[in-house]
Amino acid sequence: MRRPTRSVLAACICLVALANAQCGQGVGGNETGSPALTIHVPDSDERELGPTSAEFNWFFVFLGLADGPEDDTDPEPRLLDRWEHTPDYTEWTVHVREGVHWGDGVPVTADDVKFSLELWTRPDVWYEYRWFETITVLDSHTLRITFPDPPPATISTFNWLPILPRHSLANLDVDELFGWPFWKQPVGNGPYRYKRHVPQVMTELERNPDFYGPAPNVPTIVLRYGGNGLTELLGGNVDVATLITPVEAIRLSEDPRFRIYHRAQYKHQVAIAWNHRLPLFRDAAVRRALTMSIDRRELHRVLNYPGNLAVFDVPATERHHVQGMVPDPLPFDADRASRLFASAGWVDGDGDGILDRNGQDFRFTLRTSEETSAQAVYIQDQFRRVGVRMDVSTHERNVLRERIHDHDFDAAIDTYNYIEQFGEFPISGYVNPEVSRLRDAVWFTIDRDEADGYMRELWRIVGAEMPITFLHPRIRYLAAHRRVSGLQNTSGQMPTDTPLPLLLEQVWIEKDGGADAP
Repeated sequence: MRRPTRSVLAACICLVALANAQCGQGVGGNETGSPALTIHVPDSDERELGPTSAEFNWFFVFLGLADGPEDDTDPEPRLLDRWEHTPDYTEWTVHVREGVHWGDGVPVTADDVKFSLELWTRPDVWYEYRWFETITVLDSHTLRITFPDPPPATISTFNWLPILPRHSLANLDVDELFGWPFWKQPVGNGPYRYKRHVPQVMTELERNPDFYGPAPNVPTIVLRYGGNGLTELLGGNVDVATLITPVEAIRLSEDPRFRIYHRAQYKHQVAIAWNHRLPLFRDAAVRRALTMSIDRRELHRVLNYPGNLAVFDVPATERHHVQGMVPDPLPFDADRASRLFASAGWVDGDGDGILDRNGQDFRFTLRTSEETSAQAVYIQDQFRRVGVRMDVSTHERNVLRERIHDHDFDAAIDTYNYIEQFGEFPISGYVNPEVSRLRDAVWFTIDRDEADGYMRELWRIVGAEMPITFLHPRIRYLAAHRRVSGLQNTSGQMPTDTPLPLLLEQVWIEKDGGADAP
């Protein structure tokens, strides 16, 4: 099960370099001959349109309530066409768009919205926190939602959740939700509808003729499973390869057939969690020294990440970075780091090149996954230079998450939600009541300026105590055939948490393979 998050999730697509490859025509069996867009989805299968999806492709076939990032105070209507709230924001009246139907012809109603929000927030599902107190259906297209406190980020809190057909699912066993056969042949209300699938191979979607909004430019979408994205793209089997590695991005950027894009997700950040339960990491001076021992800008270059990627020490959204609000990070300064280690009693007393204190060497193990193993190797070398010995233990992702959840680690590199690791989610064991209070104040304050004031107070404390060490935002690379148009540099224009499937309504396919194709 996916770890719950408040984020609307996933994807500012920013141009990095160019590309173009053999098209994935025929992969989906598009019998009409009209252009199809074939997308490689790694480590997935025909349940990709359900809650096991890593990229939330369910928005191909399901509508969310509205569009916009989590902190958007003015989201765009989607399934809802309007809403009102009381002055204290604790009671919302939301209106479901009329004339929207499920793929089987049944009208979409307020009962579907109530069912879906209550389903995703059930304690035994917990796909999202139950921020609301009650949901009351007033009529077939109107609901009243009450909150004990002002909800974080207004109605956009629930933007990333798909609304499902109650009449198809209400009698199914919720304990089996993640394995429901429904996800393989979903009945939706989005821009595309299910057409067919081949187990473990592909799912084909076609344009939904009854979609309430403008018809997508691409008539057919094929999700292709299995294999390697780079191989599939070079072999002409797909038009888009998601989640390619930085090394693969370098290779593809040299091929004029492709364009390479990246998505920087500032609300999901790769960081080192120091286990505060261990005496080794309880001293803030030590954690600051460790952070200053890592040249994070060079790390970004080593990883082939964008040159303008931010370095930071506090949790922040992309808006905070764009507006220049985020405080400057600790610099890379090995000499200053050594002085901090010494102030905490860590010096090389026996001349073996390893810091020690009271007869104990400064040695620990860092747990990581294959996805962040390159970061671990680089950091291991950086620490060696200041007298810290770090062993690296690499695990399969689910095993790593289990070890972290069970607090079975000295330190660990993983992806964290930008603020949830504090407060009631002390992954590192770090607990500070004032940080928890400020975190809650940020979430439950509707006024952006007031919330930013609380955030600055939080930054002051977190920046001083350094409970974890941020390395970089989570970066996702995507490669597309040159004939795929409409994916472009949207930095500063589109929120990073706009899911790719929503963007695909703006994508089209050039019949000649792209005007500037070789």
